[in-house]
Amino acid sequence: MIKSKLASWNSSLQNKLLFSYSLVILIPLLILGSILYMTTISVTQSQTQENRLLEMKLLSQNLQEYFNSLELYSRVIYTGEIQQLLNKGLPTDIIEQTRWKSSLFQQFAEWYGYMGIKSEIHNVTIVTKDGTMIQRDPLYIGESFADQAWYKQTLALQGEVQVAGPFKRSYFIPSSSASPYTFSLVRKINNTTGNANLGGIVIDISVMDIYRLLSGLKLTDVIILNGDNQIVYSSAIERIGLEWAEGENINGNSSGWMDIEGKRMFVSSTYSDATGWRFVTLDPLSSIQSNSNKYRDITIGIGFFALIIALVISNFVSRRITQPIRNLQQKMKKVQAGDFNIQLDVRSTDEVGQLTQSFNRMTEEIHTLVHDVYKSEIIRKEAQLKALHSQINPHFLYNTLDSMNAIAVIEEVPLLSRMAKMLSEMFRYSISSGEQVVQLREELKQVIRYVEIQQIRYDDKFSLLVSIPEHLLAYRIPKLTLQPIVENAIYHGLEMIPGEGRIEISGYEKDEYTIIEVSDNGQGIKPNELADIEQHLRLRETTSVSEHIGLANVQERIELHYGADFGISLKSEHGKGTTVTYRLPKFEKDTTS
Repeated sequence: MIKSKLASWNSSLQNKLLFSYSLVILIPLLILGSILYMTTISVTQSQTQENRLLEMKLLSQNLQEYFNSLELYSRVIYTGEIQQLLNKGLPTDIIEQTRWKSSLFQQFAEWYGYMGIKSEIHNVTIVTKDGTMIQRDPLYIGESFADQAWYKQTLALQGEVQVAGPFKRSYFIPSSSASPYTFSLVRKINNTTGNANLGGIVIDISVMDIYRLLSGLKLTDVIILNGDNQIVYSSAIERIGLEWAEGENINGNSSGWMDIEGKRMFVSSTYSDATGWRFVTLDPLSSIQSNSNKYRDITIGIGFFALIIALVISNFVSRRITQPIRNLQQKMKKVQAGDFNIQLDVRSTDEVGQLTQSFNRMTEEIHTLVHDVYKSEIIRKEAQLKALHSQINPHFLYNTLDSMNAIAVIEEVPLLSRMAKMLSEMFRYSISSGEQVVQLREELKQVIRYVEIQQIRYDDKFSLLVSIPEHLLAYRIPKLTLQPIVENAIYHGLEMIPGEGRIEISGYEKDEYTIIEVSDNGQGIKPNELADIEQHLRLRETTSVSEHIGLANVQERIELHYGADFGISLKSEHGKGTTVTYRLPKFEKDTTS
């Protein structure tokens, strides 16, 4: 069912044109759409990378300024008052101790206001050489910075500022509801007035202070990682302080695609020498593809709209092209059915118009051939037949031959009676208006009657031998196809030889054919005459009405009945005899009647 529909669809020239037009339109659209889509993704990726680099640069600048202000705040430890207080050491008396702390942190407060520092300081802690923690605000419980690795590493830097954290401190008071984490600016306190070990300073800043700073930049999907892959900052506050396993695969100052938490991300990162932090931005593939998808959808929409318009136009154009061909096809079918009186209007000078002109000329010639040649030939044949019938009255001949037979019997001339009887039967067989195709046995009876008459005439100068299988006797052949060949054998072959003549008729089956051979031992045919006869057989030429029983007539009737692949052929050797071979279709039992 589907194959038949496809074959029917494929047989239409208009459908082929529509399909071709669709491919010509659709393929460039697909190529252009794909190129545009991939180009848009590439451009978007490049723009994203550039934008993220600018954002990282801005972020780095802001954080650098922020930490510069914190570093400036930490320089208060090098003022004379602070150095004197630290070199004097923490008093043992409680009251003096309180006064000492008040004086110390008063210097911090004055420095904070004097330098115009905008950073919000969460707490300040002085860690003495023996690990004692002197806090501006007693916020921490049980904390000992001196034992921490990050503090020891900072002391080894001999006064260079180090950023550590984030830390989750233990507070006397509840921690921030937004985030409990802080990070610390740490440095060793170098003694500028003496040789005593003054310890170090830890300045704590709330993570929320960085959050407020960066939120003003309106950055999205930004993560800040420390050297231990801890999240220092994230737009998702709840993730601050957590360790991020994916950070191990992200190096500083790089960009590329990564699968993070089951999503395809475009990752950009930069490294800050000032803090040792990595700034990481995450852009999902879907966000980068969003613009590309818009262009893709627009391209598909435009392509679909263009395809519809093109199909409408293509349908119109293909109809204009194929309509004349369809008209020509319909008229050809009428010609095939036998209607040759057809003419088409020629409306163009292109190939279709030229084909239409050729069709008109062809139908004119066929019409002339059928009506002027074929019909005139039929009229001529009918005229010749009527003339022949007018010359010979069948009933007159039958009656005459019967009278001759009766007289011969009365006068006791049996040979004459036999000839008259056989001649009457031959004449009746030849001109009877019954079937024109008879069984082989009936045709052989006609041949035998003819040969017997000739044997009487020539005083038994020749003999007839028939060798045909019994089942082939029912084979049906056109009437009077053997007797003309036997007649030629007698008059042109056997009549001229001095000795006894012999005619053999044999039949057999070979491959897909039925073969009948008529052979004689007559004088044969000269090569030039044989070539001339074969040419006449190929052209089926006849020169008078009497020759309708000749070789060419037999060949023509066999071809008309069985087809052009069948007929007779001659094989002759001068002085030795001639063989006429009939090649007929293979015998079918159901052809008998």
